[in-house]
Amino acid sequence: MANRFSTPSSSTEGFFQAAPYIQNQFDDDHALQRALKLFLTDQVREELNPELSKFSKLVLTPKITTWINDAERNPPYLKSWDSWGKRRDVLVTSEGWRNLQALGIESGIVAIPYHCERGLYSRVHQFALYHLWAGSAAWVNCPSLMVDGVAALFRKHLSDSAVQGIERDVLRSAYDKLTSRDPNTAWTTGQWMTERAGGSDVSQTETLATYAPSPAESEVTAADGHPLGPWKLDGFKWFSSATDADMVVMLARTQKGISTFFAPMRKTIPASARDALGYETELNGISIQRLKNKLGTRALPTAELVLRGTRGYLIGEDGKGTKEIATVLNIARIHNGFTAIGLWGRGLSVVRAFGRARSVGQKPLLDKTAYVTTVAEMHIQYRADVLFNYFVAALLGAVEQEQIRAFRSVVGGASVAVSGVGRVPGLRDTQMAEHLLRLLTPALKGVTAKTAIAGLAECMECLGGVGYLENDDQVYNIARLYRDANVLSIWEGTTDMMAHDVLRVIYGKTSVAALAAMRGWVKAICKTSGLSKQKNIVSAWWDEWESWLQQVEREEAEMKARVVMERLADVVQGVLLIADAESDGDEIAVEVLNAWLSTRRAGVSLSDDEESGGSWRNESARNLRAVYGVDTPVGRQAKL
Repeated sequence: MANRFSTPSSSTEGFFQAAPYIQNQFDDDHALQRALKLFLTDQVREELNPELSKFSKLVLTPKITTWINDAERNPPYLKSWDSWGKRRDVLVTSEGWRNLQALGIESGIVAIPYHCERGLYSRVHQFALYHLWAGSAAWVNCPSLMVDGVAALFRKHLSDSAVQGIERDVLRSAYDKLTSRDPNTAWTTGQWMTERAGGSDVSQTETLATYAPSPAESEVTAADGHPLGPWKLDGFKWFSSATDADMVVMLARTQKGISTFFAPMRKTIPASARDALGYETELNGISIQRLKNKLGTRALPTAELVLRGTRGYLIGEDGKGTKEIATVLNIARIHNGFTAIGLWGRGLSVVRAFGRARSVGQKPLLDKTAYVTTVAEMHIQYRADVLFNYFVAALLGAVEQEQIRAFRSVVGGASVAVSGVGRVPGLRDTQMAEHLLRLLTPALKGVTAKTAIAGLAECMECLGGVGYLENDDQVYNIARLYRDANVLSIWEGTTDMMAHDVLRVIYGKTSVAALAAMRGWVKAICKTSGLSKQKNIVSAWWDEWESWLQQVEREEAEMKARVVMERLADVVQGVLLIADAESDGDEIAVEVLNAWLSTRRAGVSLSDDEESGGSWRNESARNLRAVYGVDTPVGRQAKL
């Protein structure tokens, strides 16, 4: 037999690792499959499966990866002046960025819940697409999340019959464009809050708003032909993502306090003022000072902006801007959670493919039990994070049905909203859903951002040096996913901010009702028969968490806010893993539940003979099942 080492390797000779085959993420990601099974009816799930599978294939095609490469290689840039010295502030984005944005709009990444295509299940439908999209979106999902939040805000105000006249016309026109599936007419929006003085503390807002209506006969309008608005805004915005948007919602200070405003991004240039260069519109009192240079999200235009006479409309009550913008923020934070599992889920799909393809010496990589243990631990936590995200999405879908009914009753059209809470385990009614949604949204954002960042770092390491490379083969580029993911713990509020937001609910006006809702949900699932040991553990966690909060001073809770949030998330994820395992008695779901419980707290272990077989070999086999769903996964499809 010839010695394979008798000939030296070269750039064309020797060993070459076969490219790992990345399977359709929808079919291969059984954490996603389990979540859809838990939160959708069988009929809805069967109807959605072909769409989700087709979309999952699409986002890994060469056409899409070419767009990702173009967006990454050609980041946005600013042309501040024209050839003759006139300030223009033309923001140039890549063709790849624009094409990806159009694909997201066409696919209904925002539109689905506003057209209420699946009733109570429209949010789960939307976020399942978003989950599959995030790893290929090159961050066009940032404007998408802002569009979603602003559309919800506008829907709320359009549901109020007291909003009339020009304001209603302007809001309705903007709403229709924000929720459109037509890339030729759809709008994106910015959301400008951050300023130098306050960062996430919007109470320090220095941008000023003055009521100063323009003359009725003014020939200058917004680019879409509507009046520009009676308010004049002046100030400076320190971070403004989606600077290429068609409109913006921002905070500014009036004489009554912080208020929320809507402004078109561009305005018309009067015919008499146009020149040979042919510009028909210009920025609406906005100057782009510079674009930010960032660790990740490089394709996304993020800028510092100067506002001088920007015209816009007051949204909601004057001086109540923080309350108004909360609608936008809460939806953005749910998107943040789904971005976390979308990026991490894509990274894990690469790791699974690599594990199937790679050998070490003469043995498959999957024979290395330490490696499989590491990968299994990631998949187990990922599954908990996925269930948490879809639970919150289902809560949002239940809560907003009343708003949809109110909207349709005012603007006309058949109401497609329905009553009830859908398939949410342990959920009693929409009032309970409202309290859980408010309490858990910041916890979702705070916890899943951190686990995704750490998880993607681990995914890179699983591939060795190749994992660290900025691959042009975007289906394998975990490094891009990792650097982009690092914004998740900062964007829309840092981890500590999320923890303090949880405390605001715990100590706020709705504290009693919120904690009662949470207690009722935990006990409703943990009181049923079966999985009694696991239920006793999680139920005891809740009792300990609630008791501790009742005994300590608020100052101590604030000092330990992050721990309070993390322990709350433990309870939620534990309950959801129990509900998942109990829904059909799936053996792997029970194994995942037991393994997850064993990692959460010192002294919490389900390693006795009854639960795990009492053998490291059995544990090793369990790890393979946790990752792939089978004991010998090479060449076979994963089931988790």
